[in-house]
Amino acid sequence: MYFPYLYGRGSEILALRSILKDHRPLANFVPVIEPVVADSARLVKCIEEYGKKNQAAIVLLNPDKHDFKGPTAIKAWGKDVLAAIKATTSVLPGWRCTPGVTKADVDGFIAHFAGRQVALAYQSPSFSDPEIAALAAVADLRFHLVVEGKLSAAKQAALPQNKRVDMQDRFNKLARNADYNGQEFFSDRHSTFKKDKWAGFGDFLCLGSEFTPGGGPPAAIALHACFKKTATEMWVEHFVSDDTDIAVGTTASKYLQAAKKLVKAAKARPSEFGSNYALDEFAANNAAHHFPGLPKSKELQLGHHLCVTLDVVNGVL
Repeated sequence: MYFPYLYGRGSEILALRSILKDHRPLANFVPVIEPVVADSARLVKCIEEYGKKNQAAIVLLNPDKHDFKGPTAIKAWGKDVLAAIKATTSVLPGWRCTPGVTKADVDGFIAHFAGRQVALAYQSPSFSDPEIAALAAVADLRFHLVVEGKLSAAKQAALPQNKRVDMQDRFNKLARNADYNGQEFFSDRHSTFKKDKWAGFGDFLCLGSEFTPGGGPPAAIALHACFKKTATEMWVEHFVSDDTDIAVGTTASKYLQAAKKLVKAAKARPSEFGSNYALDEFAANNAAHHFPGLPKSKELQLGHHLCVTLDVVNGVL
């Protein structure tokens, strides 16, 4: 099973909603959302749509990044999100187990959702071995997400193999778009997670695990597209605009320069990039010399990543 980890910003939510309209089977798809935006409307809409499709997803309910650095924002946001989650059974409530979270906190979370499945995301918790063993025995704990290996090997081994998920950041994030270049290895986890006795694997797409808010106009545009390099390896190719100076060209012209390269590569190598709605939209924009905006560009990059990874997991690509 594939567990992509996203931060619930506009482009990410739209990518998650778009894949519901796609033809791909989603039985092996469980997106994990750690919200960073206090405006709950888009997330609530996404939860409702996943509920109508009876599609699995996980929403982490104790966020602490960006808009959620204080308890006030969480309270206002949480009311609507909780109502949406409680109205469906396919979207699982999740809880981040960070150093400040106690076993009692987790017990309270599980008790609040008594009788329904929940998930935990382990991010360097301070739980003891007996506490991990107790959590491993909770029947309603459907998934144990081990994020970036931030749980000891002994504690990982104590978790039920049919419930534990290996979440790894495989994206080599750089400070400047202009610094990206060519192809590089992304991951082989799709081909190893089963033999390593995990229920599933996850990545942070082309976002990276370190959350960074958006900035101003870019000096360069970089489009990141994952592709199947070999039967066991996923790679990512970076398509960078020719213009990389803030004083040269426009954001629109730079996008079109990068998109032209992506479209050309995807068309020439369909056995690697596959075929999906995101690539189709990149091609349509390129043909029309249309710049859809940076948020839409990000949405399409994420959409392609979700599609191509699912195609590989499902044995289609």
